[in-house]
Amino acid sequence: MPHYCQKGFLSAKRMLLFIMLVVLLPGCVASRSEVQGKFTSPVTQNTAADKVSVLFQFKNLRQQHGMDTVPKLQVHNVRDFDNLFRDSLQELGNVSQYTTYLESPNDVNNPKRRKELEEYRASHDYTVEVSLLEESSFKKDFLSATVSLLSLTLIPMRYSWDYTMTANVMKKGGAQVASYQRKATLSNWVQAALIFAYPFYPLEGKREEIYSECLHDIFKQIEAERVLK
Repeated sequence: MPHYCQKGFLSAKRMLLFIMLVVLLPGCVASRSEVQGKFTSPVTQNTAADKVSVLFQFKNLRQQHGMDTVPKLQVHNVRDFDNLFRDSLQELGNVSQYTTYLESPNDVNNPKRRKELEEYRASHDYTVEVSLLEESSFKKDFLSATVSLLSLTLIPMRYSWDYTMTANVMKKGGAQVASYQRKATLSNWVQAALIFAYPFYPLEGKREEIYSECLHDIFKQIEAERVLK
């Protein structure tokens, strides 16, 4: 094969490989809604109040409607959730010490873990139960995945998840003194050409934004209403 033909063949081969990578490695662009139920009043920190100890009990739930009958306990699906929580904790001005407890699906068969949770509740002035619910539709996800597969991701398809964060505040002894809820929706468009846009609109980053904003806003309202006193 002549040298110039060989160079042309190699260039065409590289181009074909590039096109295959674009088709087989779908890109995605994520976006999110505004958080519903945000607290808009001015906030001043409650630094002069008596210090209190707080147990933060986290529960991560997921439900795919059409597949799951009830919400299922899951591990956290947000990267570095501990740092997100630590940052939002700055909204509370009179927490002297705190303990975090993450519920696990295996706790139902673990008497030691259940006893540990009871002891934490009894030894802290307040317990803040924070549940993170992620909801999606099995029918919609199945349809989107089918179209993406048949079109080799050439047809853009949308996936979405609804997030609800609920925080219940209870005094030692179990009496509930406050309850808060925030909602937001996360959308993700999947299509081959979007691979170039993915670094600017990553799904993981948008999910972190939702969780962080909800935590900050709920803790701001707890602080403003002087719930921990």
